[in-house]
Amino acid sequence: MIPSRSQTAGGGGRRVVGATSRSNGRIRPYLPPACFLVLAFAFVTAAERADGAGASSPGSESLLSAQHDDANWILPAKTYSGNRYTSLSQIDKTNVGSIGMAWRTDIADDGEQEAAPIVWNGVMYLSTPHDGVLALDAGTGKLLWQTPYNPAYVLLFAANRGVGLAGGKVFIATQDCRVIALDAATGKSLWNVQGCRDTSNSWYSMAAYVYKNQIIVGTGGGDNGNIGLVSAFSAENGKRLWDWQTIPGPGQPGHETWPGDSWKHGGGAVWSGVAVDQVTDTLFVAPGNPGPDFVRKGRMGKNLYTDSLVALDISGAKPKIKWYYQLMQNDTHDIDPAMIPVLFEGQVGGQMRSLVAIGDKAGNFVLLDRKSGNVVHRLALSKQLGLDAQPTHEGSEACPNHGGGIEWNGGAYDPNSNSFLVPSTEECAVWKITSDNPQYIPGQVYSGGPFPRRQNGTGVLSSVDVNTGKLRWRNALPYPAEGGVLITSTGIAFTSDVGGNVYAFDAATGHQFWKDSTGSAVLGPISAYSVNGIEYVALVVGQAGNQQTPNLPPSEGSRVIAYRLGNAPTIANDTTGQVALANAKNGVGGESEPPAKSTGSAPYTKQQVAQGSDVYGKDCAVCHGANLQGISAPALTGPGFGRSHLNASQLRTVVTQTMPLTAPGSLKPDEYAAVMAFMLSYDCVQAAGDGQQSFPTTDLPGLQQVELGGATCPVK
Repeated sequence: MIPSRSQTAGGGGRRVVGATSRSNGRIRPYLPPACFLVLAFAFVTAAERADGAGASSPGSESLLSAQHDDANWILPAKTYSGNRYTSLSQIDKTNVGSIGMAWRTDIADDGEQEAAPIVWNGVMYLSTPHDGVLALDAGTGKLLWQTPYNPAYVLLFAANRGVGLAGGKVFIATQDCRVIALDAATGKSLWNVQGCRDTSNSWYSMAAYVYKNQIIVGTGGGDNGNIGLVSAFSAENGKRLWDWQTIPGPGQPGHETWPGDSWKHGGGAVWSGVAVDQVTDTLFVAPGNPGPDFVRKGRMGKNLYTDSLVALDISGAKPKIKWYYQLMQNDTHDIDPAMIPVLFEGQVGGQMRSLVAIGDKAGNFVLLDRKSGNVVHRLALSKQLGLDAQPTHEGSEACPNHGGGIEWNGGAYDPNSNSFLVPSTEECAVWKITSDNPQYIPGQVYSGGPFPRRQNGTGVLSSVDVNTGKLRWRNALPYPAEGGVLITSTGIAFTSDVGGNVYAFDAATGHQFWKDSTGSAVLGPISAYSVNGIEYVALVVGQAGNQQTPNLPPSEGSRVIAYRLGNAPTIANDTTGQVALANAKNGVGGESEPPAKSTGSAPYTKQQVAQGSDVYGKDCAVCHGANLQGISAPALTGPGFGRSHLNASQLRTVVTQTMPLTAPGSLKPDEYAAVMAFMLSYDCVQAAGDGQQSFPTTDLPGLQQVELGGATCPVK
């Protein structure tokens, strides 16, 4: 249901000099009991905002000509090519060292901030980790409106990589598989449809890409045993237009690369982003790792189209494969080609070529001919060790770790120096499996073992000569580097590290001109735009979340930051007028509903529950939350958890084999039993035998009869 009116709140901006602290003051406005809530804040009409275009969002023609519009940033990587390059020229090599923070705005929905700020006619739109949307004044950071959200479930971790903007609408794809259109001027919900075909193992975290009146989005869930799906929806009403499945089914070319029924949970998620060659209507997608993760048994083969770059002809009613290139076969180390593809015209061997760049979490960087898919250059930008051998039960070292190599923001091409700049991460780990034959459980990780413990990671910014495929220069960074690169026509390369630093380098030589510490982790990309003739560079910062390494400094929280030339006082806006999460469900049906309450009973005592609460707080809460709500790992209570339809025996297997996430198997048997007692009590499972019988340190057949539901009974 849509609220009948918007709730307004007073101003939250204040002008300070050198502000570094966060304000905790906020107004909590009345929220109507609605499924989708809108907070209107100092609303400015489209007519008042328009800089001559006279519209609250771009149309198809504006999107198709985005490369000629440097005042705005209307796609996640500015244009459909995926190359973060701007012709803005106020900031150059002579003055970049004097840029400073123009404004900052705190974000109530704290977490992994991975969205690209989208800017049109002086308004900035961005998504937050739990799928909320903010509209800000791009010149001051002042809140114009907010539409908070509260996904019905979060399967792994909360993140959203950005909104789409077109035809007076803001589009967002959510973790609970909704595709939603909001009014760009007010934030009110216009339509809300189900996206994923299977909501038990899939979700959306990538930005919503609008192309020729279609919203194109891919599913996450490759680590949960889904089948990757790229879908297009009508921008007018949300009608599904087409699907393309990344794992070929029976009778389709490539199906023979999956032995037996292994294709049914083959993975191949498309979660990071896409690029489009708008001249040829070619969509470039990069399906990720196969499932189950970490083990090859039962799926030995090419496992198409996992770990590949695929060129799809989308000029007709249904996508058709033009070509594909597989970066890694029989992947057992989660080395998705996470990087958003980048399309560009570059000089190779003295001749101009149409190229596409792709990189993966193994650190492989590949340049291919855009028309044929033939390899032009391939080189490794991260240390590689042990990736060809399956992890063992005893443990084996491999590099990079699952958060290493080239991550989703990738890099950018500099036409002035004919070089491609790519940030990457150096981090190794010990990989262990706990099973050679993992069983698929809906809603749970489908893998041979837990993800390896994170190690101290560092970053590097590499420059690749497109002409020769050789390195030009490499700059070491103190922390993992995942925020991508923005290159200006004046030869400046802006980049970042997860430790919170933002840098400006000479794109041609690697010389460092400028550095600033934001105080929080940088996982999202950098955007550039201008308002009233003033140029800005903007990004969103927050928690490191599932990219947390031991050497990272603590985060100071989530905020949007914009830089500009000059020394005017920073405008600091707190979270006044925002709420972190909507207070009601937002889905409108179609999902698999969990059992309302847990059924059956299990043995456990009050003493075990108390002990388990202490163990959980020490070893589990940092990832799963103090209230089991899920932070950088799935929730362990509530409707999202109940949708997995786990029985207590299956839960015990998950807990004892994969937890704590940073050191699985490290607890004593009685501690695991106590954690199980705590969780069962929290999830409203009744204690058997009047609570006099302890939860066992080994499995019991009767636990299979205890089904966990969506209710929560907090331990007192």
